[in-house]
Amino acid sequence: MCVECGTALNVSTSAVADQERAFIRRRIAEGMTKEEVKAALVEEYGPRVLAEPEGGGFDAASWAVPSGLALLALLGVGIAAGRWRRGGEPAGPVPAGPALDPAETSRLDADLAAHDR
Repeated sequence: MCVECGTALNVSTSAVADQERAFIRRRIAEGMTKEEVKAALVEEYGPRVLAEPEGGGFDAASWAVPSGLALLALLGVGIAAGRWRRGGEPAGPVPAGPALDPAETSRLDADLAAHDR
């Protein structure tokens, strides 16, 4: 991050961002690893240059909340998939409705037979 304007280093146009990019290029030319360059940046510009939460308070929440929401989403997808695989059928037996009288039964049978033709 640009420590002057607080934007990503690759899009910042400030003079400080130019200095940071030159600093990084020099360290890479010296053969430093990525972790060594990060450590040198922190030493030169302070921990804000990495734009990473350090831990505790809001910083911890900025890591924990998205992770927790992702886990809840996965849990919800798992539950929905389980219900979908079961076909949404009720867990117990379906209660029987009132019994049909014989006249309704024969009329229903006739209607079903006419439909099957």
